[in-house]
Order: sequence, then structure tokens, then C-alpha cells
Amino acid sequence: MTEPLDPLVLQFASDRPDEMAALLASSELRELSDVLESLPVSIAATLAARLPSWQLTSLLSEIEPALLARLLMAAKTDEAVALVSHLSESRYARVLESVPAPERQPLFELLEFPAYSVASLVTTEFIRVSENTSCEAFCEQLSASDNTHPRPVLVVDQQGKYRGTVSLLAVYARKNRSQLVGQITAPVEPLNGKMAASQAITAKQWMRHAELPVVDSRHRILGVVKRASLERVRNDAAPMEFNVERVLAELASAYLNLCARILESVFGRSK
Repeated sequence: MTEPLDPLVLQFASDRPDEMAALLASSELRELSDVLESLPVSIAATLAARLPSWQLTSLLSEIEPALLARLLMAAKTDEAVALVSHLSESRYARVLESVPAPERQPLFELLEFPAYSVASLVTTEFIRVSENTSCEAFCEQLSASDNTHPRPVLVVDQQGKYRGTVSLLAVYARKNRSQLVGQITAPVEPLNGKMAASQAITAKQWMRHAELPVVDSRHRILGVVKRASLERVRNDAAPMEFNVERVLAELASAYLNLCARILESVFGRSK
């Protein structure tokens, strides 16, 4: 059982969750889990939702399902969506099982939400870099990497929040070697993870980009989504209407073919 936090620490976590989350950004997962468990659940949920994206993803894959369920049920709507957006679907069943059956409905609704959102379509095929990294240092990091697949580069600030994108051509340009990545970042507007996929496809950013960054309500990166993925969702958005039209067309074609065969048979016999 974890020891209760000092009252001053508790007050700080309650009044300044963003600053508290920044202080915990370098903590080990076990230590971070203990801190959350020692806090009132509503404060713990607020604090967890403000952790850097990479840290939150790791934390939610490790903490006990019962604690995770309490965090989700106590969180505010935007905080709950941020938490679920970082939660692997493989953990859904155990989280639900940790809650008495009569109390599961709110969790059912929350865990179903991502299936209809942009967050459910993201991939992690991107490169993350801090805005304070020099282009020269970033080039060295890229050269040392074994992954040579082309990927978008997303720039984050010191709190891990999305700032924009940067072109590798610009990073490798000799004139930019002494610049910081943040100085050559393009402010590409991201998509919100909780946006409906059918709405996201209409974003004006698609006129210039084939894939876009996706962020949560705290502006942390969830991943990137391709326009082709949204197109597939849109094509499947009204399957009943599409199927009815196709069935009617096929019935009409079959009817005409049948009539043709009957006429051929009648006329063939009359000769």
C-alpha cells in the first residue's frame, strides 16, 4: 500500500496539475503509478491526462486495471478521451472486468468512442523531434537510425505538445545546420483525435497534405492519419444505402436477363 502524499504536494497537484505533470515527466513508471494511487482519484485523473504522450501510453499499459477504471470514471470528458486515446484495446476487457457489472455502462460508452473517431485510425509511423534540437544533431540521430522508411517529422515543445511539422530537406539543408528545428517548423494544423472520421475528411489541410498529425485535447501527438484511411471509412459510413442500391440494380439486371431468356425460348419454339 502506498503512503499518503504530503499535504503540500497534494495541494500542488490539485492547484497546478500541468506543473506537477512536468515534474513527473522523468519518473519511473512504478514511481508514477504509486503517486497516482496515493492521490484522490479525480486529481490523479487530471494529472494523468497531462502527462507527455509517450509516458502516458507506457503508464496505461502497466497500471492495474482497477486503478485505470477508477481514473477513467472520475475523469472529466476531455481528460477521459485523452486517456482512452492512449490506451491499448487489448486492455479494455480487463478494465471492464475490474468494475462491478451494474457500473460498467459509462465505461462501455467511453471505450466504444474511439472506434468512430480519427484517433482510432492513427498510425505511429512518424518521427518525433523536440523544437530545441539543432538540425545538425537531428541529422546525426537520423543517420544513426536503422529505420530508413520515409515518415513525416512532427515537432514537439518541452511539454511534448505538438508544434508543427518539418521537412527533412530543410533539416539537411547546409544553411540550416546551425538552426534549431523549431526555427524551421511549418505550423501544419493537426486534426483532433475525437473528431468524427466523416468530419475530418473535409478538413482544408488535405488540399496540401496526404497525411496529417492527430492530437488529443491537450495537443499531444496521438499519431498520424492518412487521407486514404479516412476515405475508406467514409465509403463504409452508409453501407445500408450502398447495399440497397446495389441489390436493386442486381435484381433489375437479373429480371431483364430472365425476360430475355424467356423471349428467346418463346421465339425459338415458334420457329
